[in-house]
Amino acid sequence: MRSRFSPLALRAFESFFLPWQRRRLAATLLAGLPRDLPADLPLILASAHVSWWDAFTLRHLHRALRPDAPIYTAMTERELRRFAYFRLIGVFGLDPESAGSVRGALRFWEERARERRDSTLIYFPQGRIWPSHRRPLGFARGIELFARRASPCAVLPVALHHEPLSASAPTVFAYAGEPIVTEGGDVDHSRLERAVEAASDALLAFVAEHGEDAPRAWPGSFGRLPAAPSRDPSPTCGG
Repeated sequence: MRSRFSPLALRAFESFFLPWQRRRLAATLLAGLPRDLPADLPLILASAHVSWWDAFTLRHLHRALRPDAPIYTAMTERELRRFAYFRLIGVFGLDPESAGSVRGALRFWEERARERRDSTLIYFPQGRIWPSHRRPLGFARGIELFARRASPCAVLPVALHHEPLSASAPTVFAYAGEPIVTEGGDVDHSRLERAVEAASDALLAFVAEHGEDAPRAWPGSFGRLPAAPSRDPSPTCGG
């Protein structure tokens, strides 16, 4: 049932997958990556879940931040049964309705983080796909359990958005907020949700301002976006 990260299997998979991905996406653009991320702490990439592509998008962040570190991805057992090969590239199954499955997934991540303190986990706290503009995002508390098992660790909130712009294929935007370093083993899922929402608001505001010029105006992998303007309160009707 369990997965083991195999760099060889990942390279073999990506040698076929990446050219296929490039034909279906106009570009994948990263921003907000931290320059001073502690190298000796496990890293959790905690992202909004907006599309089927998301785990592969976060792999781009992993390559930019920790190219030689093992990477693992939590996926529902139901989905993983459709893509059995993924077990060879660090994907492990989780059935949220089964306490035994949850305990097994937590134990698996804890063991991997103990073996290699630079291990990286891709985790989607929503548990399902929603559009990037949904508010609230609806993060579940499971992220707290995974962070606690790898404590101390760094949790990087990530906003994702797809926009067609002037091409037939969408451009993928990924914008990271400030990393949250756990203290005492805990990370509050509500705080993390607010961080991803703030990053998502900044990303959506940037695309709305620049439109088809957004890729040209993009600040680059380690650049920051302006914070989104505060939302005006809902107008009231007057007589």
